Amino acid sequence: MNLANLAVIVPCYRCADSLPRTVQSILDNAPRDLRLVLVEDGSGDETLSVSRRLSAGDSRIQVLSRPNGGAAAARNTGLDAVPDAEWVMFVDSDDELFPGLWQELAAAPVPADCGMALFGFRTDSGFTSAGQLPAGGFSGLPALGAALSPLLFDLGLLASPCMKFYRRSVIGTLRFHEALKINEDVLFNLQFLQSNSAMYFLQGCYYCQHDGQQGSLSRRLRGDLLQAEAITRPELARLLRQNGIDPAPYVQTSRVRACLNQYSLLTGCRGSMPFAERRALFAEILADADARAALRDRLRCDPNRLLALPYRLGVALRCPEFLACYTMAKQRFL
Repeated sequence: MNLANLAVIVPCYRCADSLPRTVQSILDNAPRDLRLVLVEDGSGDETLSVSRRLSAGDSRIQVLSRPNGGAAAARNTGLDAVPDAEWVMFVDSDDELFPGLWQELAAAPVPADCGMALFGFRTDSGFTSAGQLPAGGFSGLPALGAALSPLLFDLGLLASPCMKFYRRSVIGTLRFHEALKINEDVLFNLQFLQSNSAMYFLQGCYYCQHDGQQGSLSRRLRGDLLQAEAITRPELARLLRQNGIDPAPYVQTSRVRACLNQYSLLTGCRGSMPFAERRALFAEILADADARAALRDRLRCDPNRLLALPYRLGVALRCPEFLACYTMAKQRFL
């Protein structure tokens, strides 16, 4: 792969402590003409000054500053700044690249018609994407075979904007959906793959995802997962049909997983959410027969049978009011 015209975009929001580590991991043994674009997203702390200090020490770093608009808006600002790049990669400001990526990339025979080059990752919690596919090119989604579903839903390699290089000419005018605060990356990837679904997989893990932050999805109460999945679902179905794949099982998996994830946040995370919103979310989850079946299976296998009993009762009775009341009471008194 030609490394002469690469751009790395890092959306930066309140990351003054982690950003130097992230930047150093990107620049270690990187090509001399690499462009590293730091997009400071109206942090209001020391992030901008740290970014400027880093850029003063390396001419490959460009700093852009914009009013706060979220990660999608920051990534879009970065894309607009590198219209002539051949390949673009996104790195989150609290993550790192492992050594060896640039050397592996330089040796990779990425075909000219390939729109995306992916590589493996590991997380703080020990999760790894390794071993799903051999290194090499894949002409499209059907060539992925049984690995397609894990890549979409389990590993997140086809969901996250990180752990991959995008061919900039394929991106064109495509941008991240700035009104979405979750799944905007999924939507971007699904739309990108509609233009070019040929991929090349590099051998090895080269991305470290720090997934233990307090602001991560698994730790913060939010109620927009079902709405976001409803927006991405038609794009998933369109992509699969375009590739001659029956979308039905994948669409079902997408919906059920969104229901399970939303249920987990409602029952396991502390945070302020009005009763009416909680009830409406539980009602939407319980209205889905496949989601109810998956919840029953999960609760049946819960090792804390006594603690799981109220949830089992609420799901069995299909009573969103009970689940909403119980989760609010549990958060207040336990």
